[in-house]
Amino acid sequence: LHEDQSWEPLSHLGSRRGGLDGRSDIYGQGRDASQSPRSKYKPGTGGFPRETQGPSGHFSQGLADMEVQQGEAAVFSCTLTRDLGPVAWFKDGVKLSARDGVVFEEDGLVHRLLFDHVRGTQAGRYTCVAGNQRSEATLSVHDRPVIAPDVAEKLRKPLVVKAGKPVTVKIPFKSHLPVQAVWRKDGVEVGSSSRHGAQVALGDDFTRLCLPSTGRKDGGRYSVTLKSEGGSVQAELTLQVTDKPQAPQGPLEVQNRQGAGVCLRWRPPKDDGGQAVEHYVVERQQAGRSAWLRAGQAPADSTTFTDADVEQGKKYTFRVRAVTSEGAGEALESTEVLVAPEALPGPPSSPTIQSASSQGITLTWTAPRGPGSAHILGYLIEKRKKGSNTWTAVNVQPVPERRWTVVDVRQGCQYEFRVTAVSPSGPGEPGPPSDAVFARDPMRPPGPVRDLQVIDTSHTSITLSWARPDVQDGDTAQGYVVELRASDSLQWSPCHEGTVPVTTFTAKGLRPQESYFVRVTAVNDGGRGQPTALDTLVQVMPVAVRPKFLMDSSTRDSLMVRVGDTIRVPVYFEAVPMPEVTWLKDGLPLLRSNVTSTKDGLTQLLIPVASLSDSGLYTVVLRSLQGGEVAYRFSLRVAACPKSPGPIRLQENVPGTVTAEWEPSPDEAGDIPLYYEVLTRSSAHGPWRQAADRVHTNHFTLLGVLPGHEYHFRVVAKNELGASLPSDTSQPWCISRQRDKFTVKAPSYREPNLSQKPRFLVGLRPHLLPQGCECCMSCAVQGWPRPHVTWFKDEQSLAGNPAVYSTDLLGVCSLIIPSVSPKDSGLYKAVAENALGQAVSMASLIV
Repeated sequence: LHEDQSWEPLSHLGSRRGGLDGRSDIYGQGRDASQSPRSKYKPGTGGFPRETQGPSGHFSQGLADMEVQQGEAAVFSCTLTRDLGPVAWFKDGVKLSARDGVVFEEDGLVHRLLFDHVRGTQAGRYTCVAGNQRSEATLSVHDRPVIAPDVAEKLRKPLVVKAGKPVTVKIPFKSHLPVQAVWRKDGVEVGSSSRHGAQVALGDDFTRLCLPSTGRKDGGRYSVTLKSEGGSVQAELTLQVTDKPQAPQGPLEVQNRQGAGVCLRWRPPKDDGGQAVEHYVVERQQAGRSAWLRAGQAPADSTTFTDADVEQGKKYTFRVRAVTSEGAGEALESTEVLVAPEALPGPPSSPTIQSASSQGITLTWTAPRGPGSAHILGYLIEKRKKGSNTWTAVNVQPVPERRWTVVDVRQGCQYEFRVTAVSPSGPGEPGPPSDAVFARDPMRPPGPVRDLQVIDTSHTSITLSWARPDVQDGDTAQGYVVELRASDSLQWSPCHEGTVPVTTFTAKGLRPQESYFVRVTAVNDGGRGQPTALDTLVQVMPVAVRPKFLMDSSTRDSLMVRVGDTIRVPVYFEAVPMPEVTWLKDGLPLLRSNVTSTKDGLTQLLIPVASLSDSGLYTVVLRSLQGGEVAYRFSLRVAACPKSPGPIRLQENVPGTVTAEWEPSPDEAGDIPLYYEVLTRSSAHGPWRQAADRVHTNHFTLLGVLPGHEYHFRVVAKNELGASLPSDTSQPWCISRQRDKFTVKAPSYREPNLSQKPRFLVGLRPHLLPQGCECCMSCAVQGWPRPHVTWFKDEQSLAGNPAVYSTDLLGVCSLIIPSVSPKDSGLYKAVAENALGQAVSMASLIV
């Protein structure tokens, strides 16, 4: 097949009959072997029996029925017993001649009718007549389709085609009868309705299968069956569709190999496209770049690849393609991976001093663990004198062993050592330093400790103290080992790691109520001395401590809080075991609304919202299990801000002065002392000014009162917790001014027309103030006749409101609120009106 993939054999479709050199009768005597094996004969089935007798003779062998394929040779033969004269042959009652395509042959008493190439029209009933004797037989001709042998030979070779190319298979045949063609693939019938795009055509002498675009699924075993009334014939062929291989099977595993790049792993493609994989192509793409770079290739029998040309600390994406003779297939792509920096080895353990002398100090240590510690080349050792910050190298080249003797030491000096692991990546972090050790000859172990005693116990601990052992010939103790042994055990166990440098130690985490044996051993560079043990068992239980309160400078015997506040009073104490804690108020148990809690030497009173009824004398009682008691008392006063004073009365007792008197605040008779603050304002000075503070009486005299000025008074009650709402005078105090009469003659002139409707030159501004401050909202208005300004809050007129007052000085209008509260928040509006119109200015106040 060529690129068009069309196959139409051109060989001649001739007869399949061989040469007929010698012919024989129907019994095969002397018959050529080239006679068609598919010709069927049935002896003795003619119109006469095998030996037919007549009046003057008979047939020793009659004609036999035959079934032959069209185009094959056939022979009718009969044998007479004697010569009966001329023999005639008939077909369907019509006498035959040489022009009918037959050959008459006579060999003594044997008479034959020969057909060189049987045609379908020659089928019928044949009769041989000799004298008055005759024999009959039927010739049946089967005309099945015929495929040329060279076409069948070509079909034995596989048909190979590239994917995507069209394929046309044309099978020519010969048939004199109508033919039906059925194509099958792997036993399943193929037709335009059964396979997408497959086209089957049938002509008079050919059948054709057309696949417009082949794919890998189209490959397989195809067969075509040609069937007619004369029989059927089948031809088979194998179609192989080759394509690029599929992507290798994933996932594409990327393993970071420290210091050796990354290792990729995959599986062979599920479909190699019909061609063997030649190799795999590996590519990589660095994060942030669009180009793919070829990393290398792996052989067909390997599904791993190591890429050593990656940079540490950067991200990459890898992909792999299988390559066959058809080309490279689809790619299997990995996720983005980070090539981790090459890990350095971790720090080794702190060196252990195996031995020390004036000639050298022997160290041992353990290998590091973690990433980067798998391939250790050796170790670097450093030393320093105790108290120095400078480390000096002991060895230049790494030592592979984990044991080393440092000989470069000075006798009597104290040294510390540390070790650094070295790997192919370089040296890692140094390990922790060793304990300080003297470069001197070994000393003797110290003696036993003295005066071992228990100084304290608790539910889970025992505290010990002891004295240093006696010193003889330099056997000074450098530390101590404390060991415990349970009463039911024979094994001594240390209570700590290393040694204890001081002469006291607390063993923690013990079982309550358990008894232990205790011993202490002094140690130094010469080894461990003789242990010193207590003669008696020590029971883990606290030493009884009588209850007592822990007072300090912050402890007070009286407290004052505001109504509504949260009260939290902590009381610290110590007692062993935990005592019974009772809270009392005025000698009675606390109400449920009050919450108390006790834990670990602290008892606490909590009142979420204080009220006046919470005032009283509180008592905390600690009662031990032995019946001992101790109490702590404190007073609690809950108070509120005082109420406002009563109405204010004004009178002039002395000329030029005014005396303000007011009813006392209802809280003046309470336990909390209060005082009064007096504020005044006059028509000459708009804002409120403090006239007197801490007034403990109910009257105040203002001096220097000027005639013609209006004076307003305000009184506020105060105590330690705050101030009350103000009480203001309902009417201002004013002394009329005496004026002398005089005459003024005004010059005559013509006044200009200054009429103008109101307009605000400066509007109101928003205010944000804390509670209790004075608020002054001002604006400037112009107009003639002079406009009248009315103040509103939230569309409600403020005229006649005693809590505020307003001024208008030459067009500068102000609204003053002496002490703002949250209820004063809102939208304020100034409306200026005259006969010509009005103007409005608005602003908000937030308290």
